[in-house]
Parts: sequence; structure tokens; C-alpha cells
Amino acid sequence: MERPTVLLATIDTSDYTAALERAGFDTIDDPAEAQQRLRDGASLDLAVLDCDADPVMVAQTHALLHGERSVPTLLLFGDELPTFQGSTTNDELAMKPLPADALVYRLQALLIRAGRQLTAEGGGWGDVDQDEHGAIGEGHVVSVFAPKGGVGKTTIAVNAAVALREQTHERVLLLDADVGVGNVTAVLAAPQTMGLVGLADSPPSEWTDAAFEQVVSVHPGSGVRVLTWGSEPGDSERVTVDLLLAAVRWGRMHHAYVVIDNHPGYSDRTMAMLTVSRETLLVVTPEVGPLRNAAQFLDLFRQLGLGDTVQVVVNRANHGIRLDDMAQSLGLPIAATVISNGPKAVIAANEGTPIITKFPREKISTDLHGIARLITRQQAPEAVPSGKRWWMPFASRPGNA
Repeated sequence: MERPTVLLATIDTSDYTAALERAGFDTIDDPAEAQQRLRDGASLDLAVLDCDADPVMVAQTHALLHGERSVPTLLLFGDELPTFQGSTTNDELAMKPLPADALVYRLQALLIRAGRQLTAEGGGWGDVDQDEHGAIGEGHVVSVFAPKGGVGKTTIAVNAAVALREQTHERVLLLDADVGVGNVTAVLAAPQTMGLVGLADSPPSEWTDAAFEQVVSVHPGSGVRVLTWGSEPGDSERVTVDLLLAAVRWGRMHHAYVVIDNHPGYSDRTMAMLTVSRETLLVVTPEVGPLRNAAQFLDLFRQLGLGDTVQVVVNRANHGIRLDDMAQSLGLPIAATVISNGPKAVIAANEGTPIITKFPREKISTDLHGIARLITRQQAPEAVPSGKRWWMPFASRPGNA
């Protein structure tokens, strides 16, 4: 199975070439060779174009990359945006300097969005298999992240996943990518499985749909499908970046929504998950420490060209720093807020029941449902007029489809 080919039209290619080849890519560093390949009808899967190189070469190469067969292209730039940026939907931007590992993540994300999957040993990539309806899955992948622990990240991830299931009745996957620490199943009482550790000793060619179905479980109360990394801290190093990426690809193919609960840090695994997500919910509480850490994270993501994928969620929003001041410090508007209700959150967590299920009429549940609507871009339902009684239609609870 062929490895993806990348045109690496950058001023300095040495670090990039080695990192890409380790990650399973073949590279071409001569734009003229890439142009000839395209003219001859040969495969070119991705391109990295340094916009500070010779302007004539950059313009000619960009035009050819987006000719008859548009090639997904990552545009590297310094102080000024390239004049042709935004001329095609297959262009993405990244500010220089871009570390080699960050370049790998960005290109992996481009491949996933183009419908490619890692399926063979030795880093080989192949086309995503079609489902029984002949369509490649386009599931919405959203990461829940906080650079500092203790801000309620997992509670928000779990309740957002359950709310998505309740609101849309679609298939929802909750992926616990907080490797080594994750406690999704401590908050949500789903049946235990081995999780991704059960696939860790198998070659990538065996990471099939059937294999993932063996290690996923279903929360009986909501129908949310739960995929953990494992449970024993000693197994955490066995869960690689490639295995997590394969889990996201599988999840995206077979679920309408994939909610990823991430580790609070900047490991390779976490950065890979954030990069391949369509959006990231940045969870912060109105305190100086979490706010400072969130601002640092946003600076990093803006340097990677991913700042526009972040939405800020303020947890325990009714105490501490004012929301306007938080928005000003972060340079982003506050997309959603969740009030503090510690006692009820503890009761629900101790039972392994989502807050929105245990206390559906509480303001905190309304706020958590609002996060799901933030993901689906749906409006909240109108309030029931006073004096009128609305009856729920007779219907069964969402099943485990």
C-alpha cells in the first residue's frame, strides 16, 4: 500500500524530511519534479509551500497545485499572509517557525479530512473503507481540552456527549484520550472493556472496524458509545499516537459526533488529537492560574494556525473573574458558560450518572445542553408559555445503535 507523497517546497527541509519519513510519508523537495508529476498524472497527496521562498516559484507551484486536481496545501508564512491565501478551500495556513512534529500533525489532519486512513504495517496509508451505504463518514470531531487539571474538563466532555445523543439521536462516540489518567468511566458508568490497550500489540493492519467494535462499550442509559484508552497506568505507554489517530478515523467514519476528552498537557498524543479535531472546546475557570494557562495555549495554537478552531467554555462561571475581563485576556469571546453546582455534580459523578440525566431541571444541566448546541449550531428551544402544558410524545429512550 503506497505511502502518501508530500511536496516539501520549503527553504530548509532537513528536519521536516526526517520527521515526515518517520511518520510514514514520502517527500519530494523539488517543485519542478512535483510539477512534472502532476503534469504526468502521477499521485501527489499533499504539499507544504514556504511563501517566503522565490515569489515566482511559489506562485507557479501554487497555481499548478490547484489546477485540475486540487492538492491540499499547507502554506507557511512569516510576518505577512500570502497574497493568494484563501483562494482555495484546500489551503491551510501555519505561521513560521513551525516545529517538525507540528508539521506532521497538520499533514495528518489534512489526510484525515481528505478521507485517508493508516491501515498497513510500516506506516503505509490507504483509502478509508466505505460503509454499507457507500459513503465515507464525516463525523464531527470535537476535542475538550484544558491546559490545567481540575477545571471540570471531563465532566463537560461526558455531559456534552450525552447531550448530543439526547438532542440529535445520532451515534455519538466519547473517546477517553487522557492517557494514563483518564477517568471518563468514573463519571459515566459504562461497561468496562480493555479499551485501546487491547489493540496496542496488534499491527496497524489489524486495527479494523471489527477490532474497534470489540473494545468499545455503550452507556446503557444514554446510548453514548465509550472508547477508553485503558485503565492501568502501566499500560499508558502502549497507546501510541498512531493508535489514537486510527481510533479517531474509525470514530469519524461510524459516528455523527466524536467527543475527545484530552490530557491536560502538550504531549504528542494530545497535540495530535487537538490537530485532527474540527474544533476545540477550551475549558477554563474564572481564576488567575487557569486563565494564564489558557492564554498560553491560545498563543501556541495561533502560531500553529489553529486559533480559529478554538471556542472558550467557562466552567463555574458564576464565581471569580468577570467574563468580560476573561474574554479580553484571552482575545476571544466566551462561547459558553456553565454555572457552579458542586454538590449535585459530586452526587452525579459518584453514581456514574451524567448531571443532565440526574438533575435535568437544574441550571447547570441547561448550561451543559448549551455546549452541545454550540457544537451542533442549534438554537435552544423556546420556553413553554406560562399556563400551557406540553406533553412529551410517547417514545422509547434512544437505543444502543
